[in-house]
Amino acid sequence: MASSRPDPRLISDDLPAPNTLRQLVVRGKEAKYVFPAQATWSQALEAADRLRAELAADDDLLVLASPGFHSQPAPSLTVRRLIGVDDALRLRDRLEALVAEYRALAHRLAALFRLHIEPADEGDELYQNPLGVDGETWWWHDHGEHCLFADLDSDTEIEVNTYCPDAIDPYFLLHYAKSTDRYGDIHTACLEGIHDMARMLELATIP
Repeated sequence: MASSRPDPRLISDDLPAPNTLRQLVVRGKEAKYVFPAQATWSQALEAADRLRAELAADDDLLVLASPGFHSQPAPSLTVRRLIGVDDALRLRDRLEALVAEYRALAHRLAALFRLHIEPADEGDELYQNPLGVDGETWWWHDHGEHCLFADLDSDTEIEVNTYCPDAIDPYFLLHYAKSTDRYGDIHTACLEGIHDMARMLELATIP
């Protein structure tokens, strides 16, 4: 979705007033303020905290602070508008179905991981990819408490916390939704990526 976002509206003078931002920032159109070159990262963080407090009444406005980088050495603030309550609640049943599907698959794969992959890894045995499961073929890559599983036939990918399969991470959940062909409505609604997904989970009271 990032490639479809129009160029941010750059604000090059003083930090904008909250009411200006409320009018300026709409779905898919962010506002970006670039600090003067001499500004420090701590000053940018302080400004971000002040702006968040001033915009607290608008819980769908997200303020992000970014440090400088090569092409833009000064820190910056970006304000984005997240998915609205009405749209999030309209998709609540679909989100709950997605989470239930994700968790069911995560439990199944985590159990197989603990049964087949983990013992081989602890025994320093060479465990070959891919892993055949109930007629499906899964490639896997474990890293710490997580394991990435990819269905070689459907291109579905799911990142699983093998110690806590119920754990939901907005990034991993959105990636799973994108990799399937069943939740295009959820993926399309998350115009602001994981930030929208996190808000939808919060509004749906899904831990």
